[in-house]
This record gives sequence, C-alpha cells and structure tokens, in this order.
Amino acid sequence: MANYSRIVYLVLLITVTVFFICGCGTAELSEGEPVDKELPGEVEIEAPEAEIPEISLLAVGDVMLARKLDRLIREKGMDYPFLMTREILSEADIAFANLESPLSDQGAKLDGKGIWFRGNPENKEALVQAGFDVISLANNHALDYDAPALLQTIELLEAAGIKPVGGGENIDEARRHVIIEREGIRVAFLAYSEMADIVWSYKHPRMLKATEEIPGIAPLVVEQIIEDIEKAKEQADYVFLSLHWGVEYKEMPEDYQIEIAHQLIDAGADVILGHHPHCLQGVEVYRHGLIAYSLGNFVFDQNWSDETREGLLLKINLNPTSLLRAELIPIFVNDGQPVVAAGERGEKILSRTKNISERLGTSLELTEGKAVIFSRNQEIEPDLEQKFDQEGGQVI
Repeated sequence: MANYSRIVYLVLLITVTVFFICGCGTAELSEGEPVDKELPGEVEIEAPEAEIPEISLLAVGDVMLARKLDRLIREKGMDYPFLMTREILSEADIAFANLESPLSDQGAKLDGKGIWFRGNPENKEALVQAGFDVISLANNHALDYDAPALLQTIELLEAAGIKPVGGGENIDEARRHVIIEREGIRVAFLAYSEMADIVWSYKHPRMLKATEEIPGIAPLVVEQIIEDIEKAKEQADYVFLSLHWGVEYKEMPEDYQIEIAHQLIDAGADVILGHHPHCLQGVEVYRHGLIAYSLGNFVFDQNWSDETREGLLLKINLNPTSLLRAELIPIFVNDGQPVVAAGERGEKILSRTKNISERLGTSLELTEGKAVIFSRNQEIEPDLEQKFDQEGGQVI
C-alpha cells in the first residue's frame, strides 16, 4: 500500500506541475508577449512567382517584289530579297510588312496608274522564308492589275499561312482586323490607305477602295477607323494600325497626319506604322502610344538616292499590359536587298531619325547601333498576376 501511495502521490505531483507550466504559458500568451519558438511541423512555403509572358514584334517598311526585284529573284534565288535580314526577322514573334505589289498572273493594268507593279505568284515564298506573319495590302499598288490580282494575292498569302489585312472582296473584309496570338498575348492589325479615293482614269473611273460589292482596299476615314479600333479592342490586348499616307520623299509628316495619328491613339490604338513616302520619317511617343510616320523602304529598287535606300526596322517588346521597349534598327538597301546598316552609315541614318523625331517632341537614345525610343521596367498590374496559369503563363 505504501508503494501504491507513493505512486499516486507522484502522479498527482506530475499532473499539478504540468498544469502549472501550461497555465503560465497561457498567461504569457494572453498578455500579448511573443513566442520565440516556432511550433514543430510549421514550415513556410513561398508560392512561385507567376511568369509574365513577353513577346517581340518587328515591323519593316515598303516591300515590292515586282519589276527589278522579280528579275533578281529569278536570277539569284527566292531567298535573295531577305537573305541579309532573315535572321533578325525570324527572331521576332510577329513580323509585319507593307506589300506594295500584288503577286499574281491575273488581271489587266488599271487605266491611268502610270506605274504598275505585279510580281510572280511564286514570290510569296520569299515572304514565307523571311518569316512574315502579317502583310498590309492597303496601298496605292494593290490594284495595279485590278481586282483579280488583288484577290489572287489574298488567296496566296492565306494559303501560305500569312494573314493579309487592309484589302478584301468587299468593304467589310477590307476593314476587318486580323489577330496574331503569341504566349497568350493577342495583337490586332488594321490597315488603311488615303489613296483609296483617287480616280486614276476617267476612261475607267475605278477607285481603289472596296465597296459592298466591289473588291478593294480600306480607305483612311478616321470615323470608320475609330469604329474598327473599338471592335478590335474587344478581342485583342493591342491594336496596331498600318497607315499608307503622306507625301513621297519628304522627311517630315504633314500637320494633318499628326492630328489624325493623335486622334487614333486617343481612340485606343497602341502603335501606328506609316508607309508610302519611300523615305524614313521620325517617330513620336504620344500618350500611351507610338507613332512611326514612315519606316521608309525595305525591299525596293529605288536606287537613285541615299534617302530612298535608307530605312528603319521597328522592334517592340511587350507584355500583356505594357509596351516595354521600342527601338529602331537602321537598314540600307543594296540592289533591292536590305542589310542592317553599321558603322558610319548606320550612325548617319540614326542621327537623322533622331533629329526628325526631336522636331516631333520625342527624344531617342542612340546606343550600340540602335535608336532606343523608350525602355520601361517590366511591370504588370497587381490584379492581373492571378490571371496567369503557373505552367503555361496563359491568361485564364
């Protein structure tokens, strides 16, 4: 019994001691004093950061695969026009150009044009090899051989996996946007020409603009473009406009062009790509948008001056919410074939572009053979981070 009493006494003593210790701990916690030790088994796990996708887009100037270029392709091979720029084009997620010549063996010369371009249908392969994704047809040469040549060009490009924009079997098709999606980022393209309303011949009073019943190109009508921008923004993260406009061989845009460009950026366009002058013009950063008034020639046979042989590549990096970086790369056209301009020639092209852009209120930084328009830190709105799938980085 004595042993039993000792055992009972020890059990009671241990119980009271444990109760006292626990009670003290509870009292300390209730007074708000911190507990230094982490409880066993508790491990902090950091959630992996969402990977924000980023893509690059490269836009070039006027491309013409007819006349002398047609002959050069026959003599030197299909890869000749883009041989020296194929690598930089292929590095871009999206590549864009303005095609100044129908590719066709159909149609008849449109009366009154004076200059007619028509390249061999096989020349589409040069565009495929170069890696172009989107081609604007909204220019003053799209109907040099009337509707049959335009429609055949559209058919050839689509069959080759290249999206044509700015031309069509009717006005609805001509004004319709196309969308390229990369890494979950959707970029819409629209294209228009201010030469669409010109009557080239009273003998054959045919305008270039499409109607409800006649094939053609999209005219540059601000009110209509604003409508098209609004439609495109419902389906895309960005809207890029190709505008065929301005005065040939003049390095500054006209006042009316600046006014139109600002209106279209105000309406929601993000980037404007200008064509037609056949020489480079300046760039302007306006509000959230970027305006390249003319990128000059890219593949062309206008060899009579430095101005018609100098051009620009516009490279833009973007994520789902921001244009991150934009830069200009100088090119020089040698016998119809563009090359990236280095050394003194490249510096000359960039310096001239910098001077013109400053007159438009935009400063460029010349560095490492390029002109940087802007470079921003990769930022993303906090509430958007949750919209990305951890594995694929796709918007969900």
